[in-house]
Parts: sequence; structure tokens; C-alpha cells
Amino acid sequence: MKTHLLIPSLLFGLLALPAHADPFDIEGEVTPVPKAPVCSTNATKEKLHLADVINLALCQNPQTQKLYMGALATAAEYGQTKSDYLPTLDFNAGINQSDTTIHHGRNSNSTMASAGLSLNWLLFDFGGREASTKIVRQSLNAALATRSDTLQSLIFEAAEAYYQVFAAQEEYNNSNATLAAALSAFEAAAKRYELGLAALSDKLQAETSYSEAQLSVTKAEESLALAKGRLAVLLNFSPDQSLDLYEEKYSMDNLMVPDNITNLLKTALNNRSDIQAKKAAVKQAESTLDMQKAQNAPSFNLSAGLNGQDELTKNGPRSHTSSVGLTMTVPLFTGFKNSYRTSQARYQLEQSKAELKQLENNIQQEVWTTYQNFITAKKTYEISLTMFASADQNAKVALGAYKAGKGSILNVLDAQSKLADVRTTKSQSFYDLLIAKTNMIRKIGLIDPFKTNKGF
Repeated sequence: MKTHLLIPSLLFGLLALPAHADPFDIEGEVTPVPKAPVCSTNATKEKLHLADVINLALCQNPQTQKLYMGALATAAEYGQTKSDYLPTLDFNAGINQSDTTIHHGRNSNSTMASAGLSLNWLLFDFGGREASTKIVRQSLNAALATRSDTLQSLIFEAAEAYYQVFAAQEEYNNSNATLAAALSAFEAAAKRYELGLAALSDKLQAETSYSEAQLSVTKAEESLALAKGRLAVLLNFSPDQSLDLYEEKYSMDNLMVPDNITNLLKTALNNRSDIQAKKAAVKQAESTLDMQKAQNAPSFNLSAGLNGQDELTKNGPRSHTSSVGLTMTVPLFTGFKNSYRTSQARYQLEQSKAELKQLENNIQQEVWTTYQNFITAKKTYEISLTMFASADQNAKVALGAYKAGKGSILNVLDAQSKLADVRTTKSQSFYDLLIAKTNMIRKIGLIDPFKTNKGF
């Protein structure tokens, strides 16, 4: 295993997106939807660092485009609600030809042209329009928060897939090292058998162990191919796309997370985008209740019109009319429809609040579980280093003793088997530790594509 130096909290991945403030403001007005990143696809021609992998995932994965288009659609819907505060103006015009035939009399015909302009403006409705606008605004807030949360998940998936490629590569190397050791044991047993210094069973047992090592290499090769294919597809390439990856360097000094779990839980509840989305849903439910209450209040409309008619003949009559008026509409009885709708909105609000509380509990459980997984992964890796040192020495001693005519082939094969297991544990636990820290950052919500965070 090589010595490594950890990338600070995977925040290099943030370079993939434009520098915007938070795209949503739960308490205030909605800020503009950020532009989709414009990315180059020639990165496959050079070694890809982890930051490059994350960049390609954010730029090329279909999820990014899907979420961006969804956010734009919701933003357009929000823009529609602004029109409720403006008057509507309609123009109509027409020409009417009429012919009249009287039996045994004279015929008459006329052509009448008309045009009209009408205006209608809702002046006041006791908060109905405002509540309707807030509903869509919070829907946009939720959509943007969901987009941010999904992008964070995509960052984690890209980092995890990147690490798993190297974990599979390390396991492939380990299996080849085990194969080489098994071959040495087989050759030693075969030579001792030819010299009459060992029984045939020694040679057969060593040969079986060698065949098992060959099988392990084949399986490790398959796992490596699958890991590479998964990463390629995540970057929107064909699974057979060849990716030249640069292995980042890490050290144990940076494989740490803050040990104050209380602060980590608070950070998650404050930073997680899914929490922000659910808070927006609660505010949306509150606005829905306000809108339903406003349905029982009167509304005031200003209306105005201008109409003219002209019979298109030399001495035909012409006329025009104008009107302006203020109308008050009071809902007296709607068959209890408004009452039921208000009750429904109230219940849905309480339901949203309960869902928010449930989500908070789930997030705390996720953070707690992920934290414990990280602690276990860290201890496992530290223990595996000690185990590997002793197992490696034991395998060398056992093989050397057997070649010198001391010990048995069973001791050699047992030592090699334990070394193979410990070698796998050491390499896998290291990448498990990297993934555990990445997942810890994800669960706390510190990977935010729209702002950087320090101190983790």
C-alpha cells in the first residue's frame, strides 16, 4: 500500500459548477436559477484526477440536465404567478354582413364593423394572490433544494466509484501476489517430491492452492472490469470506455473527521439540502392554507371597456360606448366546499410538519450510523496494518523453513492463505475508510455545489 495525502474534503469537485450563492432562499425571495455548467469532454485524453471525475459526472450525467430543466420549468411557473398582480387587457374586432329579403318587397343589406377594448384588474382579494404566489415560490425553493441534494449525491457516487476502481485494482494486484506465492510453494513442493524429500500429498496440496489462486485472479479481473464500467457509465460514457485515472495520494493524518458528534448532528440539520426542501414544503402547505382561507373573503375587481360600431355605408350610423366599474364579489355559500378545502389544507400542513420531524430524525440516525461506520473503518484499517506485517513475515518464514526441509507444506499454505486474507483486508479497509469519510461528508451536507465549506 502506498503512502497517501487526502484531498481536502473532496471540495475540488466544486470547481465543476459556476460560483453562485445558494440557489434558494427559504425565508426570502427566490434567487435566479443557476446556469448549467458548460464542460469540455476531452478530459479522457489525459489522466483524470478525482476532481476531474467529479467534474465530468456533474457535467455529463443525465441527472444534471434533468434537474436543471426541472428547475427552469418550476421557475417559469413561478413567473406565471406574477401575472395575477397585473391587469388583463383584451381587444376584439369584427365585421358582420347581413342581408334581409322581404317576400314581395324590397331587399336590404348592411355591413357592420365593431371593435372593443376591455380591461379587468383584480385589486384586492385579502391575500389570495399572495398565498398562491408563495405556494409556487416554495415549490421552486423545494425544486432547487432537491437539485442541490441530488448533485451532492452524484458527487458522492462519483467519488465512491473512483475509489472502488482503485480498490478493485489493488485486489487484482493482491491476487497476483498471492498467485506468485502459491507458485513458489508449488515449485518447492514439486522439487522436494522429485528429490524424494516430500510426499505426493504435499505436491497435490500445493497444486490445489495454486489453482485456487489462479481462480482468485480471474475473479479479481472481473471485479476490476465491472468497477471501471460502472465509473464510465456514471460519467455518461460507454462501459467499455478506457479511463486513465490518476491515483490520489493520502495520509492517515487527513483521514479524520471531527469527533464531536453533537456538532456533526447540528451541522447536518442545518446544511442538508433535503431538510431545506422539506422546510419549503412546510411553507408551501402554510401558504396553501392561507389561500384557502382567502377564498371565503370578498374580492374587488376593476373593469373598464370601450366599444364602437360603424355601419359601413355612406350615411350609416356610428356609435361608441365606454364603461368603467368596480365589482365586489362575496362568496355566500359554496356547498361547504371552501370549508372542506380549508380543513384539508390544515391537515396537509400538519402532515408536512410531521414529515419534516421524521426527516430530521432519519438524518440524525444516518449521521450517527455513518459516524460509527467511519470509526469502525478507521480501526479496521489500523489493525490490518499490524496484521499484514506479521502475516507477511510468517509466510516468508514458513516458506523458507519448508525449502530448508523443516516444517510442512500445510504450514506454508496456511500462512499464505492468511497473508492473502490480510492483504485483501488491508487494501479493502483503506478504500472503505476513504469511502466512509466521503459518505460522512455527504450525510452532513458539507458537499454543496454552490458554496465551499471549511474546517472538515
